[in-house]
Amino acid sequence: MMLKEIDFPISLNFQPESGMIEPCPQVTPRHLSDLRMMFQDHQAVEKILEVEDRLIYEIRYYPFVTSHSDMALAVTKIFPGIIGHEYHMTKGHKHERPDQAEVYYCVKGEGYLLLDTLEGDFRAIQWNAGVVTHIPPMWAHRVVNTGNDVLVFMGIFHLSAGHDYDIVASKGFSYRVISVDGKPKLVEQFRNK
Repeated sequence: MMLKEIDFPISLNFQPESGMIEPCPQVTPRHLSDLRMMFQDHQAVEKILEVEDRLIYEIRYYPFVTSHSDMALAVTKIFPGIIGHEYHMTKGHKHERPDQAEVYYCVKGEGYLLLDTLEGDFRAIQWNAGVVTHIPPMWAHRVVNTGNDVLVFMGIFHLSAGHDYDIVASKGFSYRVISVDGKPKLVEQFRNK
């Protein structure tokens, strides 16, 4: 059997301190304007946007596609900061395919991995370097950086899983992570049903 070029093994160079991968065919920046509806304090968002469109996080992405399978590696770097009283966070998503799981690995920094079925079940996992979390199918997931340094994490998933950001934007997570006296605190929020 003659193998195609895409069927040969491939290795990437990963720099944990900087969150860089090489080669890296795609980098997706997420600015405050991309997340304006995710943060609760809309006045704080608009006030910051009058001055700058702050970079909240960026994703470095590599698709592993072969003749018979697909996988992907995403390395996300969340910068430290607060909008209103809320820490910088990812948009959060649920997979379009209900049978698809994902594995997250916290490489650097500290924060929370928020997991929500969007139908009543919620978990908040305190995260720091070295924590690996399996995210079962049907759980929406969001990462929050509560530290003073960059938070870097890896996500490994099937490309066919897809990403649904809209359902998270419309329903929201059960809890938010806010700063109270300089310390992170989970607060329950009213959620759109």
